[in-house]
Amino acid sequence: MTASDPSSPLAPARSVSSWPCQSVCVWRPTGDTWHAQEHEDLRVFACSACGSEWVRTESWTPIDAQGQVPEAVLAEREGTDRRPKGP
Repeated sequence: MTASDPSSPLAPARSVSSWPCQSVCVWRPTGDTWHAQEHEDLRVFACSACGSEWVRTESWTPIDAQGQVPEAVLAEREGTDRRPKGP
């Protein structure tokens, strides 16, 4: 199987969703993780206002309504894990 094969467990099931911006962006991890042959563990982020999605392989980086890149997005872009650790 290859990453381009939709039946492959390595391939994302679809591309990211994209919707018109409402300028009230709040970007959060969705809890979904996509796996591609070239890029493992792509955490999916979504804007809670418009529903657009982002993964670190996109050519753009999401910002929130204040014009800041959310810390979780920065961590994902940098390849570090800043998620809170469980008990």
